[in-house]
Amino acid sequence: MKRVLPISSIRFLLAVWVFLSHFPYPVLSGPQPNPFLWAARSLLHNSFNGPAAVMAFFVISGFCIHFPNRERFEVPSWTAYYTRRYLRILVPMGVAIGLAVPLKLKFGYYVNFILWSLVCEEIYYFIYPALLRLRDLLGWRTLMTLVWLTSFLTILSNPGAKEYHEYGLSLTWVLGLPCWLLGVRMAERLDLFCSRSVSAIQIWFWRGGIWVLSVAFSVFRFHANIGFPWTLNLFAIAAAWWLQREISYYRSPRRIPLFERFGDASYSVYLTHMHMAVLAGWVTALHTASSWWLTAILTALFSSLFYWCIERPSHQLARYCSQRLAQRDRAASAIEERTVVAGESAT
Repeated sequence: MKRVLPISSIRFLLAVWVFLSHFPYPVLSGPQPNPFLWAARSLLHNSFNGPAAVMAFFVISGFCIHFPNRERFEVPSWTAYYTRRYLRILVPMGVAIGLAVPLKLKFGYYVNFILWSLVCEEIYYFIYPALLRLRDLLGWRTLMTLVWLTSFLTILSNPGAKEYHEYGLSLTWVLGLPCWLLGVRMAERLDLFCSRSVSAIQIWFWRGGIWVLSVAFSVFRFHANIGFPWTLNLFAIAAAWWLQREISYYRSPRRIPLFERFGDASYSVYLTHMHMAVLAGWVTALHTASSWWLTAILTALFSSLFYWCIERPSHQLARYCSQRLAQRDRAASAIEERTVVAGESAT
């Protein structure tokens, strides 16, 4: 796929955002009788909204999946598509789950904090062909109306839920499907929004605005009793608008995003940072500055190692297998076409 700037950089920053939401720097810990210190601690703890970052991941995922197919009516080989998608995501996930066993990482904790979003994405990959067919039959407006309505009904099935994943693996993907389709729709509208120029002042306004919104929704969750299911789909809409402007901003060849290479390892950071927290906990006391720094250093080192040894080879394997399957399917299709033509000529 042609690289679209600055998607990889944003993926890396979002992965770091998730890390910081799980492990905020332990400053001003404990009860704070001083109202100013209490407010400072509250702001710090709400500054990194990990679930909001996951919503932005969903939008980016839909965009990346659909971008190569945005001008086609159908993917040349669905067999190749599924092979590439699932090898890329399942091989590193399987290794990360295997590594969790000797570390005695609590699997339920791991599922609730990490794996639930990846299961949602696997489901989106699986139903993507059906979604394209529905788009062709119903049109985007009707399809989006249906998925937003279904998502809202999912919220009503448990309106008091505080966390996004409380609907379980069977329904959380329904709740998040509109967010993923926002990215698919964004891929089709790439040329439209890229034709608009975005200045440095405007892009920093959008960056600040999306951060303020994420902080507000975190405050709603922890201090106003308004759960993430009610707010994060709205955040995904704002995130899609922000991502469109980021892409437009970096259409200028003079603007080069800083973290494109780091972004390749963002999935490894996402998968392994919980493991490194367990390791750090064996060495230092939890919730201390030394534990935080050790976790951060171990995550940086191990996620890089994990990327080069596991994730990158899985990408190469997925690309090789999908190319071979696509060639096989094209050859079979060509033989079928020649057979049909020969049969028509004989008659």
